[in-house]
Amino acid sequence: MNRNSTVQNIVDSIRSDIRQNYRPGSLLPNERQIAERFGVGRNTVREALIHLEAFGLIEKTQRGPRVCAPNVAAVFHVMDQYFDRSLKTCQDLLDFRRMIDIGVLQGVVENITDADIAALEEQVRRMGDALTAHEAALADYAFHSEIIRISGNGVLAKLYKVLEHTLVFYMEIGKSGNGARTSAQHGAILEALRQRSLRAARQAFDEHYGYSEANLLSAYRKDQGQDATTEAI
Repeated sequence: MNRNSTVQNIVDSIRSDIRQNYRPGSLLPNERQIAERFGVGRNTVREALIHLEAFGLIEKTQRGPRVCAPNVAAVFHVMDQYFDRSLKTCQDLLDFRRMIDIGVLQGVVENITDADIAALEEQVRRMGDALTAHEAALADYAFHSEIIRISGNGVLAKLYKVLEHTLVFYMEIGKSGNGARTSAQHGAILEALRQRSLRAARQAFDEHYGYSEANLLSAYRKDQGQDATTEAI
């Protein structure tokens, strides 16, 4: 059995042990004891523990590895580093955001309060006042993050928070010179939510994402020195 398979088997076994036999705060056996159990060297055990720590399942202490409380954010931290900056990834993330926003709308319409409306209004104001594309992207991210928070879906809220850096990067693409229209589109979403209209909110989101996709394609064509009217591939 190769080293990678050995490490993965140890990781899988310890994960199973944690689910069945340990609670957050409990100490696992030390490196020597784990090495003896699996008949491997301590370097192999250390590598397995690094994997478990990366996924937020354990933390290292002077007394040995300690079980952590479940934290879905740690998993997404591992995922975030694998996103590239290609047009395909930009389009995939745009679709990802579209599916999330449309998917949580029912809960948003049911849960939204006047205080939530005020929080969304503040982000629309920030978008309108933004002096740079980055400032506008930060406000854009905050607006959509608020939408997810209002929906009450805790897992999506953590996912969105962990991916903040990546999402802001992609939101910034294509924003130059389009601040007024972007702000107006978010204002239309806000108005639909103020009316607690699921149908109007879906329509506003559809228009917003259609416009965002067109901006994305235009920005990439310009970056590659193509004419803005060139047909998209």
